[in-house]
Amino acid sequence: MDVNSFSMAYLKDSKIVDEKLGTTLSIDTIYFNSDVMYPNTQVIRQKGWFIPLVFVYIWNSQNNCIQGKSMIEEDIPTFLHSSLTEEINRSGIFLVDTLKNPTYQLELSIDKVDTQGPYRSSGFFYMLLYVYGYSYSDNAGPAVSKVSVSYKLKKDGEVVLRNAFDSEKTTQPINKHYSNTSMLQRDYAVSMVEATSYNFKDVIELIVNDLNQYFSNQD
Repeated sequence: MDVNSFSMAYLKDSKIVDEKLGTTLSIDTIYFNSDVMYPNTQVIRQKGWFIPLVFVYIWNSQNNCIQGKSMIEEDIPTFLHSSLTEEINRSGIFLVDTLKNPTYQLELSIDKVDTQGPYRSSGFFYMLLYVYGYSYSDNAGPAVSKVSVSYKLKKDGEVVLRNAFDSEKTTQPINKHYSNTSMLQRDYAVSMVEATSYNFKDVIELIVNDLNQYFSNQD
């Protein structure tokens, strides 16, 4: 499966909070272990068969497609940082401070980014003298995407709050016939990246809501 990279998007549709507290924080660190994702998208053969006859070739292959970093245009920690900053400015009751001396520091860890699903291919090809014909059917999905992010909120070097949030999104299966399998693979990759984007948006909103609740209870 040979696909290009595609851009994640952050949908800005949360409720805007106009009245802010004087509380400020900085987003100091985002940890992202390189082992969380493959560098490149992987297609792992699970089962299948190929029958080469004298004039006919028949095949059936079932594979598992695993999203790699190469499928996503953005640097993932940078995407999380910028998207979280935008969401805080939009729906947080506190502020992100990068210039002064913030009261709190936020550390984040991207613990899971996993999107994978089936890719199936079957068909036949025949050739007899000067006549030939073929038929094939490729389909993909549904893929399951999972993202997990944890955080620590610090004040004066001490952890005052920590939590972790998960999100899961399942894509729609792609069953329609394509004249070019590369277009099917492209649409499958796009659906995977969209699901990953959705999960990051979900966990970011959960983090901001959690911090809102904490700061609203502080004197």
